[in-house]
Amino acid sequence: MSKNIISFVSTRGRDLNSDLQIVKDDLMTALPDMEFQYYLNKTATKIPLINTKMEDARRTFCSEAQNIICMDPSIPIKIPSASENETRLLLASPFDYQFNIFMKYLENPKQKKKQTFIRCTHVIPGSPFTAKLFKSFYEWEDNITFLDNIPLPISWDLMQEEKRAAVRKQLEFYYPQAKGKKIVSILLLGQKPEPEEGEDSVNLLEGFDLKNWMDSLDDDWFLITNNWDMVEISYQLPYKYASKFGYIKNKIPVNEMMYLSDMLITNSSKHAGNFAITKKPIYYLEYLPKVFGNYMKKFYPSMYLKDMNELPTVDFSTLELSTEQKKFCQEFSYAPMENPLETIREIFNS
Repeated sequence: MSKNIISFVSTRGRDLNSDLQIVKDDLMTALPDMEFQYYLNKTATKIPLINTKMEDARRTFCSEAQNIICMDPSIPIKIPSASENETRLLLASPFDYQFNIFMKYLENPKQKKKQTFIRCTHVIPGSPFTAKLFKSFYEWEDNITFLDNIPLPISWDLMQEEKRAAVRKQLEFYYPQAKGKKIVSILLLGQKPEPEEGEDSVNLLEGFDLKNWMDSLDDDWFLITNNWDMVEISYQLPYKYASKFGYIKNKIPVNEMMYLSDMLITNSSKHAGNFAITKKPIYYLEYLPKVFGNYMKKFYPSMYLKDMNELPTVDFSTLELSTEQKKFCQEFSYAPMENPLETIREIFNS
């Protein structure tokens, strides 16, 4: 492949996530002479033969690509080390695997270091937590460059006033009743278990008193969510509650709700990590079992909600961060002082 080609690689079913999409859009404008290629196939299926073939195809693609940008374990460790003219950049989005590795090394600090990302030449960890995790528990080749002290692209983008205003305008188009109100976003990821034959569908929020909780919310708050179970519960409420509630899935991308949120309640390590740059209140809500939940329960217990019934314990009277929330925001995002997109342009334009 030519030095003038940049390849975006993802193999965990994540396609072009927010970080990759923002980088691609910026590079297409900044480097018009560059061509772009993509390897976005999922390489983990339930059929071993398909897995083997997909892994072989990914290895061949990465062996031939000189310039690679990825955000998960996409670059095979079995390809040759990068030459002087090759750049392999990792954008370390805070997915659950990071907390899985951290908790395992916490239990057994003597285990061997991982080689997962060893063929990368550049890493943007995006936060002090990830930088320490990668440097402590992973092996790297001598030519590795850690680009510390700059946030991830999506985190940087969250702080851009023009983008935030555009998303706010979009929300108020669908929900005029949200105009002028503070926004609390409940963004939950994961699929609830399929019911056994003859059983009813499982509602993980069953028993939650949404009416009572919304009655306790001041009128200057507006709730948005991507969770269908909450929507089904809301059908049981009088119409007047529509002034406080909005379902945004299929209207506005879930990631974009962070641009205008004044408070985030989520079970997603990626959303929580990206949102940390805003220095606004964050809570973890246990919705489906996640390693990130175990981490939050152990290290940030006041930010951990074991279920929806603990929502009334959240203080909506102030946006001032608690001691734990301040610590979390400092640990999971660098300050927005250096634009990561400018750094990435320089890397691939040198």
